[in-house]
Amino acid sequence: MILKNGKIYNEGTLRKGIILIESGIISHIRFDSQPESLEELKRKNQDNQIIDCKNKIILPGIIDIHAHLRDMGQSYKETFQTGTKAAAYSGITTIFNMPNTVPPATSPYQVRKWMKKAEKNIFSDVGFIAGIPPEINYDQMKEIVELGVIGFKIYPLSPLSPIIWTDSENIQQLLGFSSEFQKPIFIHPDWPLTHEMKEEQVDIDILKLHNKLYPPKKEAKYVNFILENYYTIISDKDLKGDKYPLVHFCHISCKDSFVLIRDALNKYPLLNISFEVTPHHLLLSNEIKLKNKNYGKVLPPLRAPEHSRFLFEQLNKNNISLIGTDHAPHTIKEKSENYYKAPSGFPGFETYPLMLLDKVCKYQLSLSKFVSVASENPAKRFNLKNKGFIKEGYDADLLIIDRISSYPIEATTFYSKAKFSPFNGSYTEVQVWKVFLRGIEINKRDQEPTGRIIKKTH
Repeated sequence: MILKNGKIYNEGTLRKGIILIESGIISHIRFDSQPESLEELKRKNQDNQIIDCKNKIILPGIIDIHAHLRDMGQSYKETFQTGTKAAAYSGITTIFNMPNTVPPATSPYQVRKWMKKAEKNIFSDVGFIAGIPPEINYDQMKEIVELGVIGFKIYPLSPLSPIIWTDSENIQQLLGFSSEFQKPIFIHPDWPLTHEMKEEQVDIDILKLHNKLYPPKKEAKYVNFILENYYTIISDKDLKGDKYPLVHFCHISCKDSFVLIRDALNKYPLLNISFEVTPHHLLLSNEIKLKNKNYGKVLPPLRAPEHSRFLFEQLNKNNISLIGTDHAPHTIKEKSENYYKAPSGFPGFETYPLMLLDKVCKYQLSLSKFVSVASENPAKRFNLKNKGFIKEGYDADLLIIDRISSYPIEATTFYSKAKFSPFNGSYTEVQVWKVFLRGIEINKRDQEPTGRIIKKTH
């Protein structure tokens, strides 16, 4: 297959050129417009397919490092097929799937069953992140590692196994495992509130109440708790840099947490620590107007406007290197319950590129920053071989977009089962035209799932 006349993103700039894809791999790229270059690639083009990408922009496929694909006991919310199809139509070609499934993915048996369910049912490539087995069982964790998971996830607010994640001994045991096997620990940073504290809250605006129940100081407190234990285990075990635990903080939502992590990395650059920010914590605040406020209920909560403004500024200053959607589908019926019963979370795949690339169109964010946080940095951070870049020898995972007249996002048209969004009605000038996974166009009608499970055994 040949893609011609497109503007190809390469090393920070757009350059008009031609891409030849062979057996799912980018085999040749030519950046000159001479007819002989096209003729040369035509001779090598085995399937004789040529796609004219005139006036289109060709970007690397997006790597979403934080999503909940549901299925199993939650297939009424989302399935592997509906979730990855939503991703595929949005230009997201690689997804990391979280383990708060029903039942939770906290044993080798359950992880195997989880992966088996995904086989032949995914439109994008999917990597799996496991939960922690009861009692932090070393042998079971080692067996889960051998299954090829990306890493492990902990939820201090609602542990998937009966483990207290505010206990330093448990955290240090987990960090010790990460050090030994060099597997990332994905952390939902939030310090649990007591039942009494929850009952003391007054009846105020739902989104502001949610922020009050789960305030920035609790997120920052847990970030600081992890950092302190990280320093302790390095010191106690006299670890060298190549054996530092791998820690990844999920969905950092406030200035307080950001500053703690930034200061730690500035002081100790060798720390093997990363963090992500979601599109909604960059672009939305708890002052958003919604017909159903529960559509904006999420953990961590949407914060006061100064936090989203601060985080967007840091993105523009190159101080944020990773984005994850935290795609978390629920049914509209669930979201129509009262505040205390309605679950947190909303779908994120089908708004992420449209909203952030619209900022690029409006010159509020550079294209190079978007590609860095969406594709390049996730591939580098999590060692995803041959992904994240448009280079010869890399997988032909590509997102082709064009700029059109502004139009509103309509959640009712989502491919996700979750037909709601706090971004519903927002306008964008970006259209996803074609999406390729290893050279196969995955955003077209009647396309069969061709995604693969990403397995990381080393």
